[in-house]
Amino acid sequence: MLASFIHLIEALKGNPLSLPVFVILYAAACLIVPVSLFPVAGGVLFGFRGGMAVNLAAVLLGATGPFFIARRLGQHALTRFFSRWRNRDVAARLRNPGPGMFIVIRLLGFPPFVVTNYLAGLSHMRYRRFLWTSAVGLLPWTFVMTFFADTFWTILLEAGMTGFRRAMMNHAQPLLWGGGVMAALLVAGYGMNGWRGKKRVKLSGGS
Repeated sequence: MLASFIHLIEALKGNPLSLPVFVILYAAACLIVPVSLFPVAGGVLFGFRGGMAVNLAAVLLGATGPFFIARRLGQHALTRFFSRWRNRDVAARLRNPGPGMFIVIRLLGFPPFVVTNYLAGLSHMRYRRFLWTSAVGLLPWTFVMTFFADTFWTILLEAGMTGFRRAMMNHAQPLLWGGGVMAALLVAGYGMNGWRGKKRVKLSGGS
């Protein structure tokens, strides 16, 4: 069964339609559902370098759709959809977010990706800022997930020849490095969020 799955994935890699179909599915999924599995699929299908480019392009394209849908329909049409987020502090920040705040929100992944796209469309943020801050905030996690997907797929392919344990040992250093990057991203994101929160409290207290 595993061998059949590997053969299927390898066949998809060689199919010229894999790239456009993947981008379309990824972008369409961004309208309504979490998309955490797509960067993994991109890393497996297109490798690390190709997967990085494809994943980032697809996720930005997918974020663009909800942004303009929300801008077109307006807040009243989307009230029911966002009722659970309207009164939250983080949603209030999205009404007129600065570049730094939006990058932190993207980095933390809260509110969820889909919700953030729609809320940003309801804000006063210009699309150009939305696009570049999304790219900056999403790039680190896209990098990590694509890297791990490509690495684990390589391990799976090597395991058939050398055994799973030997394959894991051969890639232990990259895996540890990737885990360190992931931990650093979490610490940096929550640290920046905490610092900006304290700064906001000081400013409001001094006003």
